[in-house]
Amino acid sequence: MNKKFCLSLFFALSPIAHVPLLAQVSKPDSLEISRIISQSEEQLLKHSYPDAIRLAQDGLTKSTRLDFKQGLINSHLIIGQAQKSLFNYPTGLNHYLQALSEIEKRKDKKKLVLINQKIGELFQEWGVPEKALSYYNTALGLEPSKTNEESVILLERIAEVHLSLNQKEQALDKYFGLLEIMRQKKDPLQTKRILEKIAFIYSLSNDLENSLKYNLQLLEINNQLKDVVSAAATMNVIGNHYKDLKNFEKALEYYQSAIGINRQANKNGENDNNIVTNLINIGTIYQSRGDNRNAIKSFNEALEIKKKTGTPVEVAVMHNYMASLYLAQGNYSDAEDHTKESISLLNGTDNQRIQARNYKRLSEIYQKQGNYERALASYQDYSMLKDSVLYHEQTVQEKEKLKEYLIQTTEKEAKLSLIDHEMQALELRNEKEIAEREKQEIALLLKEKELLLKEKELQNVSLQKEQSEQARSVQQLQLQRGSIEKERQEQEILLLEQKRDLQYAEIQRNELQKAEGQKEIDHKNTKLALQQSQLERVGIRQQFLLYTSILFLLIILLTLFGYLIKRRDNKKLQVQYDEINRQKEQIESINKSLVELNEEKNDLISIVAHDLKSPLNQISGMLEIIKITSKDQPEEQKEYTAKIEQSTNRLKKMVTKILDVSAIEAQTLNITIEKIDIAVLLEEITNRFIDMATKKSIAIVKEFEEAVPAIAGDVGYVSEVLENLMSNAVKYSPLGKQITIKLSRKESFVRIEFIDQGQGISQKDMKKLFGKYHKLSARPTAGEDSTGLGLSIVRKYINALHGKVWCESEEGKGSDFIVELPIYSL
Repeated sequence: MNKKFCLSLFFALSPIAHVPLLAQVSKPDSLEISRIISQSEEQLLKHSYPDAIRLAQDGLTKSTRLDFKQGLINSHLIIGQAQKSLFNYPTGLNHYLQALSEIEKRKDKKKLVLINQKIGELFQEWGVPEKALSYYNTALGLEPSKTNEESVILLERIAEVHLSLNQKEQALDKYFGLLEIMRQKKDPLQTKRILEKIAFIYSLSNDLENSLKYNLQLLEINNQLKDVVSAAATMNVIGNHYKDLKNFEKALEYYQSAIGINRQANKNGENDNNIVTNLINIGTIYQSRGDNRNAIKSFNEALEIKKKTGTPVEVAVMHNYMASLYLAQGNYSDAEDHTKESISLLNGTDNQRIQARNYKRLSEIYQKQGNYERALASYQDYSMLKDSVLYHEQTVQEKEKLKEYLIQTTEKEAKLSLIDHEMQALELRNEKEIAEREKQEIALLLKEKELLLKEKELQNVSLQKEQSEQARSVQQLQLQRGSIEKERQEQEILLLEQKRDLQYAEIQRNELQKAEGQKEIDHKNTKLALQQSQLERVGIRQQFLLYTSILFLLIILLTLFGYLIKRRDNKKLQVQYDEINRQKEQIESINKSLVELNEEKNDLISIVAHDLKSPLNQISGMLEIIKITSKDQPEEQKEYTAKIEQSTNRLKKMVTKILDVSAIEAQTLNITIEKIDIAVLLEEITNRFIDMATKKSIAIVKEFEEAVPAIAGDVGYVSEVLENLMSNAVKYSPLGKQITIKLSRKESFVRIEFIDQGQGISQKDMKKLFGKYHKLSARPTAGEDSTGLGLSIVRKYINALHGKVWCESEEGKGSDFIVELPIYSL
């Protein structure tokens, strides 16, 4: 569309040969300028921008010398367009503004629309949408009709600018206007394009109902146009919306319709990616409904397609889907195979985050299988990769911050440059107007000089004629006296006529001087009126200052009176204030010392914890070797070995939590906010504790509301929070009791509750519930380990994720731990 518009602009503004020429431009000159500009246009259309600028600059020089306005306009336009294409936005803007100045003088609305649109496009490309909006609105205001092609283009440009400024309501208003125009024109292709924009904006605003409404209209248009590929894509989007709204039946219906169309339209594997997307979505729906057989079937089919056409990373992702599904089913062998295949495919790639999750899943699988040695090794691999990912992400964030700072600095410099260029353009306009005025004055002076020269020439001619006549009269005095007299009279008449012409020229000159004098008088009168207006304003200002001064003096007197009244009291207060300041300084000094001691304590704890990790890992390794090599050892020795292993594991957990707390306090958490399906994640985490709960005869009851939206959070940290709270619920519940897990929506948050029937929490313990290293009076019911750090870490993570966590409990009546996390929105 840009190229088409460029052509229409130059065809509208550039045909020099058909424009009436000014008097001072000869036909050869105009033809020469026309030829140069035509050549520069040809170079512009060939994208030879330097050649176009060189030729147009030549045309501009010649047009300026001859004061040929049409040539000036076209030359500026071509240079502006070429400089814009070369991303030299300030120079392009300068030439566009000079062209705009000349077009404004001609008051040609059509050309004003086009030049304002071109300036708007320049600002939009330059990244100054606010300025682009101003010029687009000016162009739209000049359009005689709001439904013609030019107005439609402008309306769409304005909508795009509003959207780039995140002004979604204004963008929607323009798109709805365009939608009405396209429907009146019965243009289904353009109607389809506008519906896509409207549905996209509603999706960005997380308004799923309206996005669904317009996607359904879009589906009707695609069906009318028999565009099966677009219809399938729209069905997939509609299925996604129904899935987010927890209407799984409708979602499955649209996903299956989409995959049916994609399979029919698939030629030579062109539609494989769309089919895989449909299969994954269908598999997810089956998994949500508990239909694992069909879920596995869908994921397997997608995996086979990706094995043929996909990249190693894409194939690895499909293996992850399969592994997670098999793990949830308890099919640990297949889960292990798919996880190992994913690990193998991702080796040597930069996808460390996915690889870390693979090792964490593998550790969980080995733990479920009872292979604790491999589980430990896999978890160590996960920890190393996680640390590496965190460091990498922290580095990337620092680079992004630097990049953002550079972009902001560049934008500021660009905007300052823009202001400078606009000021230069305005100064150039003023200079041109002054030059034109001076040119007119010079023309008047030249005219006066020409009149004087003519007068002198006439005088010389008359003198020569008189001398000639006198010579002839001396020679023929006797013979031609009568004819000489007659000729003398004729000459006198001629002289009188010439004097009359001179007098008429003098009168014209006087009239011009009078007109200039009148202009000068009008100018002085205007200045005088302005001065009088300023004097009046000065008088009003002086009166205002007088009244203000009086009021100010009254306020000073009242303040002084109040000061004298309170002075006595202030002396007493000053003594108290000095004492308070002295105590405050002592407190600040003590606080500073405490902060330093706390920092030293944290550093010491971190160092000790880090130093403890290596020997603890060695102890664990040696214990594993002892267990493997000493199978026939006495029972007493086995008991001692088990106790050492239990104590070592407990100490390792404590060290890990100490390091987590240190990381939180040092503010080195690296959080990646993403969209999380909380229902699926909570289901997965709850299932991990079924074995632990079964051993204590504890029943787990799930009360999940339907259509609970996704949350915004870091999946790793959210998982750790939920695991910690679920683990506490099981640990502190007596045998044979019940744990209830609730999931619901509360305004702009999703609420998760862990309700147990345990010992409850006393009022004294509630005050230190989320503190570090605090052990409460309630103890685990089966002798499980507790470090006193778990709830402290939970609160720190939840605060970092902009959520809330609290506990409602009565001693002896169980506890209800409640977490609220923000709903995901784009």
